[in-house]
Amino acid sequence: MSDRECHGSRVCHQGSCMFEEEARAHLDRQLAGEAGDPDGTPGVDAGVTAGGEEPATDPPPALAERPMFMGGPQHTGRSGRLGPAATPSVAWTHRTGARVFASPVVGPDGTIYVGSLDRTFRAIGPDGSLRWRYSGQDKFYSSAAITPDGTIVVGCHDRSVIALTAQGQTRWRRELPAPVDSSPAVSDDGTIYVTADGLYALDPEGNVRFHHAAASGVRSSPAIHPDGFVVYGSTDGRVVAVRADGQLAWELRVSSSIESAPAIGPDGSIYIGTDRGQLVAISRDGRERWRHEVGGDVRATPAITPDGTIVVGAYDRQLHAVGADGQPRWTLRTDGRIRASARVDAEGRIYVGSQDDHLYAVSPDGERLWDRNMGEDIDSSVAFGPDGTIYVGVDDGGVYALR
Repeated sequence: MSDRECHGSRVCHQGSCMFEEEARAHLDRQLAGEAGDPDGTPGVDAGVTAGGEEPATDPPPALAERPMFMGGPQHTGRSGRLGPAATPSVAWTHRTGARVFASPVVGPDGTIYVGSLDRTFRAIGPDGSLRWRYSGQDKFYSSAAITPDGTIVVGCHDRSVIALTAQGQTRWRRELPAPVDSSPAVSDDGTIYVTADGLYALDPEGNVRFHHAAASGVRSSPAIHPDGFVVYGSTDGRVVAVRADGQLAWELRVSSSIESAPAIGPDGSIYIGTDRGQLVAISRDGRERWRHEVGGDVRATPAITPDGTIVVGAYDRQLHAVGADGQPRWTLRTDGRIRASARVDAEGRIYVGSQDDHLYAVSPDGERLWDRNMGEDIDSSVAFGPDGTIYVGVDDGGVYALR
């Protein structure tokens, strides 16, 4: 990685962005032989730090999927739709001109919305045909969100948030001081939350309701908590909760940069990954409950299965399943780093891509159901269609429909 990948005061250490004290501590562990693996990387079963109240034991209720990143503003990753139980075939491929890092979002009429690093944002029909294309001034890392009135909202690296009609016409474009690489979350009243140089709340017409500033650029996508605050992670090592009036509700320092987005469990607990290789559980009032150590950066957003298990991939090439009590349940190894966030279908099957070029389907107990070689890295998360088709972006520039 180049130095420019490590934002703020972070440094590049063995392929990861860390604060200097983290890198020095990592080297100390290597020299002392205290790490779980020979290379000094903490072992995947390094355990948890207990703390906070007891988690809820009841399984979460079924959640209605909404057209935005990770299936809704709480980022559970769950869908009420089914994905393929057996190895699927490619129904069609829609080609863009560069990597597709963003995760597709499926609209109410089956249209697939997705951006590409070729600086275009596209609406694709359920048959793979191009319905329309919007040309931005820079790359699209952001996944789209659809507001209650049908407007499609997406962030662009050109420092803007763009609102488009279902026909591809520009409703408004709001310029911000920093790139918008996060994915917007939309509340029931149509307020749009997005991060750039902090958290912004925009009204349905694109006017800024408030800006809660951060010390540096933010890539963690905001999640809306049922208690009414919005939560995100920052590159200066904080998890930040902001009330609907723009005032700080609380913040928790985790001593590591965060690019993962938070996911919110049924009991209000917040789960988020760090670049230090930790999955952190936080109570709804901002107290740390536990940490689970893995062997590499956690930049994916955790998903929450119907029984409350937290599932997240990491740069240690493994998909980790952790109980709501912080205890490890199972791991699934791939041959590449996992940057993509997992999604969960109506029967609890887990779908996740890896940088080993494969898309995986995993049972709720961690058994590999199938994997399919897609040819290049997969950093995009899957989206579910109403007919059992799944859609995913790939580094070869393709948006693939599989069924």
